[in-house]
Amino acid sequence: MLFKKNKESNNVKNSSENNIEFVNLDNSNKTEVINTLERRINYKVILICVLVVIIFVFLLPTITSIFDKSSPENYTNTVNNNSSNNLVNGFIQIDRNDSNMTVNDVRFYNFTKRSNNTISYNYKAEKAIKNTLSLKLYIEIYNRSETIIYREIFNPSVEIEKGPVLSSTITLNPNLYKEAYYVKVVEITAENAIVTNSINCTKEFTDGIFNVKYNVKYNFGENALLSYEVTKNAVITQIENNEDETNENSDLDKYNNLFLQEEADVSNTNATEYKRSDNHLNYTIDLRSIDLQDSDYELLYSIGTVERTVKVVEESNGWSCSNE
Repeated sequence: MLFKKNKESNNVKNSSENNIEFVNLDNSNKTEVINTLERRINYKVILICVLVVIIFVFLLPTITSIFDKSSPENYTNTVNNNSSNNLVNGFIQIDRNDSNMTVNDVRFYNFTKRSNNTISYNYKAEKAIKNTLSLKLYIEIYNRSETIIYREIFNPSVEIEKGPVLSSTITLNPNLYKEAYYVKVVEITAENAIVTNSINCTKEFTDGIFNVKYNVKYNFGENALLSYEVTKNAVITQIENNEDETNENSDLDKYNNLFLQEEADVSNTNATEYKRSDNHLNYTIDLRSIDLQDSDYELLYSIGTVERTVKVVEESNGWSCSNE
């Protein structure tokens, strides 16, 4: 019998002993086919999934606010004209962002301490407001003992549109900033307030040939500044010799000129009890009726400023303040 020899050398081998075929399983000679279209589709799917996750995380506060009726973002026409949520002893606690307070259709929230002695906050109007001053709203800041330390009128702009979330900041004296702990928003009608207490702040110093004394009496009603009375005197000291007199004569009118300029600014307001003479000036500013439209005069403090603010700021500037 004849046997035909298998000549396939790469894949099959014959064994002369047991007639067993050995198959080569090495696939290195085969060419791999890559589906590039399928790979691109997989990359796109992964990218879309990542983007969806990022968008979801970014919008999570807004999404959750839809189900949280007390959230500041969930502001609808059903919100009361005056309401509040999650207050602490009747206050919004600074740096605690789950509290809010609505006064005269404006909601305030997110009071947060920032750098440079500032406190930021958000506000949102339920209806369009043409004149924010007409609201007569004041933002009050309290310390941990719930003692008022600062008050500022809310007047970020002439007009507020309904709907958008807006932001503003309050800048404080460094010492007041350290004390700040609570916030309250209130409506105050100061025009009918009467003076109930006063503090006197005095500053004396020597300036060349002058002994200068300034005094300001601040008048408050229900802890809100209503008016102040200014008295300024500059007394020329005795010039001891001719050389000093020659050098100092050019400064003799220094404070008289300063008071003349202040007189010009004050005269265009409705200041009362006004009087000026050489090196002397006094006047009273009533913040309930002050008119600065035609004047360059700068108020020392605005109406509604609290006693604690005046004392802290003036004493940090070298004044001595005491209650009457």
